[in-house]
Amino acid sequence: MINIRSGTKVLSLILGVIFLLTACTVSNNSPSNVKSNVTLNETTDREKIILSCVAFNYDEVNNPVAIKKMNELGYDVEVVVLEDATTMNEAVLNGDINASLHQHKPWMDAYNKSKDKDVFMLTPYIHYNVFGMYSDKYKTVEELPDGATLTIPQDSSNMARALLLLEQQGLIKLQEGVAIPTTLDIIENPKNLVFNEIHVHQVVSSLPDVDAICCAKMFMVSNNISLDKEICTSDDLAEFGVGFVINPDRKNEPWVAALIKAYTSDGMRDEINNIFKGCYVPGF
Repeated sequence: MINIRSGTKVLSLILGVIFLLTACTVSNNSPSNVKSNVTLNETTDREKIILSCVAFNYDEVNNPVAIKKMNELGYDVEVVVLEDATTMNEAVLNGDINASLHQHKPWMDAYNKSKDKDVFMLTPYIHYNVFGMYSDKYKTVEELPDGATLTIPQDSSNMARALLLLEQQGLIKLQEGVAIPTTLDIIENPKNLVFNEIHVHQVVSSLPDVDAICCAKMFMVSNNISLDKEICTSDDLAEFGVGFVINPDRKNEPWVAALIKAYTSDGMRDEINNIFKGCYVPGF
């Protein structure tokens, strides 16, 4: 069940349906008369679009700049907060929501492959996720000791990103030609790093107990952890774009073009920079 942010919206929708049912005379033999017999008001002549996000990027998806533009283009927008990308994808495929904004492209691709699904990401991307290494104990990569323990995400796309960051920093070497490496693809580990693999949402909580963690910068910001713990960030932004995810059967519907136009304006670029302070970078 979708966790809709405000119960009052549900009540308003129910009352609106009751109004239409009581105000309209519809012929049982002529469904085409339904629309012509309804006296349209300011809200019922506009298509309603339901978007989802997580709590962290609610101010991005429910942003007044984008919402105003959607209204100008003829759409009313409702934003609901869901817990994770898997729930969002199920809601998109079931038709409970129109689109979601949270997961990056590699995560979505991994989901489609593992679940035999086909959710679709729109471009241009809305933002990119910055990914980095963070530590309570050390300030530089060089300071990491022999046998250091690093927490990394256990899901395939974020684990790959963590390992590629470590290779970029010269800490490990990976088997060549592996697009989505795991710890099994490490062929050189000169510092004898030990890897603690846990759920991506739990990585930050392990920070005090290990030598360093690798995760998206958004998790540091959302947990109010000082960014002076940042050791380094990756150079792979272009590969981890985040766009609106939709049911592929709907990608040619008119609201899709409106959605992209509303969320990729100059005003929204400024909003993303102001809201996220560097953990998200505009993707357009």
